[in-house]
Amino acid sequence: MRVLLVKTSSMGDIVHALPVVADIHAAYPEARIDWLVEEAYAPLVQAHPGVERVIPLALRRWRKHLRQAETRQQWADLVRSLRVHAFDAVIDLQGLVKSAVIARLARGPHIGLSWASSREALAPLFYDRRMKTPLRRTEAAVQRYRELAAWALDYTPSGPPRFGLKVQAQRPVWLPAAASRPFAVLLSATAKPRKLWAEDCWTQLAGWLWTRGIASVFAWGNAAELERAERLSASVNGAYPSDAVDRPARPAPEAFGLDVWMQVLAAADLVVGVDTGLLYLGAAVGTPAVAIYSGSSPHSVEFQSAGPWRSLGDAGRPPAVQDVLAAVEDVLAPRWREASSLPASVPADCGMGLGESP
Repeated sequence: MRVLLVKTSSMGDIVHALPVVADIHAAYPEARIDWLVEEAYAPLVQAHPGVERVIPLALRRWRKHLRQAETRQQWADLVRSLRVHAFDAVIDLQGLVKSAVIARLARGPHIGLSWASSREALAPLFYDRRMKTPLRRTEAAVQRYRELAAWALDYTPSGPPRFGLKVQAQRPVWLPAAASRPFAVLLSATAKPRKLWAEDCWTQLAGWLWTRGIASVFAWGNAAELERAERLSASVNGAYPSDAVDRPARPAPEAFGLDVWMQVLAAADLVVGVDTGLLYLGAAVGTPAVAIYSGSSPHSVEFQSAGPWRSLGDAGRPPAVQDVLAAVEDVLAPRWREASSLPASVPADCGMGLGESP
């Protein structure tokens, strides 16, 4: 059996779809699985040994260079890659018109969600078979993906989701005392302001971690996020004086690519973040993780981690910092939990991020 999975973006959604691979192999051990994905996220899918072939798609880049010969050649290569094999099933987990149209280039029966269930109502026009689900388009992403693949291939998924990523943990050389000092990756940034958590909450969290012997690294991906990471780090370091090298908090030294972040997250002792792709990636590689929801709902994912996991808050209801600290204690190994206690000075609530209101 040969199957093509179509899930092109985004990072978090691709992580949510990964358990489909283990489900298919459990039902059909000899299955050969290919995956169509945007080139920026190809390293993520390539880290799954159950995927035989990753087919990169570069729509975002191609749109900017439509007339270039290189673009035409890469498009031709994509078409050949999709048509070199006939598939027993082409399963569109993306549910968008553009993904459904491109997937039609592949040979085989095309399967997706029904008119009422698909993310875009016109996408089912391009399917040969359509599954109707009682779940709404914004509910339980992991479950929806697993159910669609199971329906397409006639099996019943069982057990918790298995993400299956094989990532080599690589402790950052830019962290002092890297061999001994535990570190947490803090994901305070997001492209959607409504998902932010207040900056004073982040500084309290990072300061509290430092008192437990854990340094913090603030991730970032663009200039605005770097400015935020630098501001947060400076605030923490000002409140907890230390030597110039071994500091309580620091921004990541650069905007790392996905391949580097996978290694860093796998090596981290903890990841705490807002609703963003790197949070789910860290959890999927088994790192203890705490999710902070303030502008989105955890019910849209119903995420189950490969390691210790807690999710707090909801749309319009950011969690109190004290609850986040308690969740951190809960997910960390017993040796950390035994050494920790909640400081009485922590406020009950610290609001939304950067002046955002529910």
